[in-house]
Amino acid sequence: MSRQKDPSPSNPADSSGLGQRIEIADIADPLVQQAVAVWNAQRGTARFPNRDAMTPRAMAPFLRNIVLVRVVDAGKEYEFRIVGDAMVQVQGATLQGLTLAEIDAKLPGYGRALRPIYDQLCADGTPRAYRGKIEQTPMKRPFAHESVLLPLGADGTSVDHILVVGVYTFNLGIP
Repeated sequence: MSRQKDPSPSNPADSSGLGQRIEIADIADPLVQQAVAVWNAQRGTARFPNRDAMTPRAMAPFLRNIVLVRVVDAGKEYEFRIVGDAMVQVQGATLQGLTLAEIDAKLPGYGRALRPIYDQLCADGTPRAYRGKIEQTPMKRPFAHESVLLPLGADGTSVDHILVVGVYTFNLGIP
């Protein structure tokens, strides 16, 4: 007997401005895999680690590939607190210190594409991985990526930061 697929529409965060959502186990890049391993080690038995546990020393191998997003006012806004060199190079500009609303003003639609992904991650505290292409950049040069979004929070129940770790390439031939 075959199973029928649920006819309901897919979750908007499954295919998004970040590309296609993939399983954490399907992450192909060793650097992104290492970030997940560090996150898991730092969280121990907790649902997710505290922001303070993710120190520069712990993240040293992938520090230039991070974006640390602060959750502002329980998710009413999000702010890019730290943006690693790899992201600055591929974007051609730094988005550090900007909120999603400010990012949207600079790159129309980009902040709006990220908001439902961040909202859902904050709601369920579940890591997410994506692979795909980003078309809108300050340099007007699209890039491909594989990224993971990892929740962080002081109390183990509320997400107060999102750690994004990604690898980027201008070779758009990757799936």
